[in-house]
Amino acid sequence: MAARRREHRIALEILYAVDIGKRPVEDAIAQARQGVGVFARGDKTIAEEPFEPVYPAVDQRADAPATTDWALVEALVRGSLSCQSELEAEVTPLLQRWTLARLAGVDRLIILMACWELRHRPDASTTEVINHAVELARRLSTEQSAGFVNAVLDAFAKTPVRDAGSPSR
Repeated sequence: MAARRREHRIALEILYAVDIGKRPVEDAIAQARQGVGVFARGDKTIAEEPFEPVYPAVDQRADAPATTDWALVEALVRGSLSCQSELEAEVTPLLQRWTLARLAGVDRLIILMACWELRHRPDASTTEVINHAVELARRLSTEQSAGFVNAVLDAFAKTPVRDAGSPSR
């Protein structure tokens, strides 16, 4: 499960670079794969990352961490971006006295990525998707953000999927 958390973190970093940093998606993905630019992880960051233990001679150890599932990372990024407006339309009524524009950028991106995954990855566990999103919010935003993200995603998960031809709410 730790690897899935890694994929969610990397996808969020790419989405942040695209949305907030205005980087082209192809550049952001390429830099993330290469670990360069804003995706370079320094010694302090590596030491603080609980999901990516560093193992010496990693290829020779049985307990080595799984390699990054770049297909999942790209699916999360590209899916979230391609469905952004429809996801925003579904999420907005669930925000209760908030608007997407008022949300912190990282919270908005966490919610949109998790919503995309809940709608478009039927094999993904709803509980795990929400837990990963809440953990990202707790680590990268605030404790209050974690509770807010949890509430919005819980409501979203319980909302029936809209048909493509059905009118907006």
